[in-house]
Amino acid sequence: MAGVALLCACHKSENEQIFDKLDRVIAKKHLYEERFVRHADSLRRELRAAGDDTLRWQTANRLFDSYITYNIDTAARYAGLMHNYADATGSREMKFLSTTCDVSVLIARNNIEEAYERILSLDTVGITRRMRASYYTQQMVVFGRLASGDGSEARRKAYADSLFRLRHTRIGFDGHSRVTRQRMYALELMDLNRYDEALEVLLPLYDPAKYNSRTLARIAYNIANAYYLLGDVEQHKYWLATAAICDLQTPVREYLSLYNLALLMFEQQDMERAARYIQCTMADMLACNYNTRILHSSQAEMIINQAVVYSINSRSRILTVMINIFMGLFVIIVLLLIHTLRQHARQRRTNAQLSAVNAQLSERNEHFRQLNDCLRDANKIKDNYVFRYMLLATQYLGRVGEYRGELLKTAKSEGSEALMRKLRSPSDVDRDYRDFYRIFDETFLGIFPDFVEQVNVLLEEPARFPVRADRTLPTELRILAVMRLGITDSGRIAGFLNCASATVYTYRTKLRNSALGSRSDFENRIRHIGL
Repeated sequence: MAGVALLCACHKSENEQIFDKLDRVIAKKHLYEERFVRHADSLRRELRAAGDDTLRWQTANRLFDSYITYNIDTAARYAGLMHNYADATGSREMKFLSTTCDVSVLIARNNIEEAYERILSLDTVGITRRMRASYYTQQMVVFGRLASGDGSEARRKAYADSLFRLRHTRIGFDGHSRVTRQRMYALELMDLNRYDEALEVLLPLYDPAKYNSRTLARIAYNIANAYYLLGDVEQHKYWLATAAICDLQTPVREYLSLYNLALLMFEQQDMERAARYIQCTMADMLACNYNTRILHSSQAEMIINQAVVYSINSRSRILTVMINIFMGLFVIIVLLLIHTLRQHARQRRTNAQLSAVNAQLSERNEHFRQLNDCLRDANKIKDNYVFRYMLLATQYLGRVGEYRGELLKTAKSEGSEALMRKLRSPSDVDRDYRDFYRIFDETFLGIFPDFVEQVNVLLEEPARFPVRADRTLPTELRILAVMRLGITDSGRIAGFLNCASATVYTYRTKLRNSALGSRSDFENRIRHIGL
């Protein structure tokens, strides 16, 4: 759950940042438009200075490409010039491409049937790759509009099938750029409901270092649609905002990204952003004269404006209700104040009684504090007693070890006979250790009789220890018992239990990993058993 919450927080932060950036881009939209005008003026100067009709056609085509998404009427004027220059040169390619530009204008003006007829009228035999690329592009847009139009279900289905086949053809057509073919492939994957695979294709394509803002806008819009089909609303919003930023920076005016984002903000009750985005969209659609977008944007603006008015009226009604509530609360407060003043007089009469009671409570608290100090001292004495006992025992065991060393030295220096003489004196270190641990277990469990049960409460079920009838402790519990007495250093614990430090470390790690709750706090909880 914590991971999900963190992921959601990260998405929210990223979306807020991208929305802030989008707001800044909208505020600076006039700067991008001024840059566009300067570029267009430069192209118009090139057109006037062109020395032949071929160069004039090429420059007019560049102007058309700039204006087709910025101002339809201006784009149509340059398409007409392209026809004039193409007729003057007699070039079949120029005439063909001029006609596909006419189709673009018809699509922008929502004359889809006429655009479809113009596409069908084109002779595609022996055309160049550039001509075929433009033909495929316009044909695909026409099929897309017809597939989502108002015709019969069978007719729309036929156009949708044609669109799918055409897109598949474009994927393998080398007349298109790599990024276009990759986008077509991703769209085909989305048609097949393979949205994750589509994202694997699209996300690496979004590279501002490689592509211009117009191409990036198309990629981002495709990514947004893939996330929408996956049901990821936050990522859908993020990439719509990204596409809108790229569209506004290009700049283009016939975009869908900001329009769709406005509708999404409206659905999520973010009326302020929805109104701001749809107003920007509507202004661009009117300036562009893109008929289809104008219709959609005006309908959306009407809905959002109605919602904003309704929201304002609702807030006014809420404000009226709140004022009435505050007035009622004010009356109640005045009544409570009068009542409080009366109670204050009674309170003064009881203060003397309370003072006497407080004095008695203070005396009792002092008595309890003294008792608590006595108990603390008793616990301290108990722990010190056990520690002294352990220290004496370990010193004794150390002397036994020294005795064994002396035996070894005797065997080396004086021979086996001297060793045998020493060994005849009774000495069994292992038995002494067992007796020592038995006494330690009995003494420790005498002080903490429910130590094993309290340790088991802190452990998972498979790692819990059975309570032995002979009142002895296994090595793991002895390690915990020593830690309860205040010894936490693994080396000192190993010396006390006559084992390797690595063994102590292994047991401590095993016990921590079997702990319930916080593993890092397990040993601290052991040290508080019995308190």
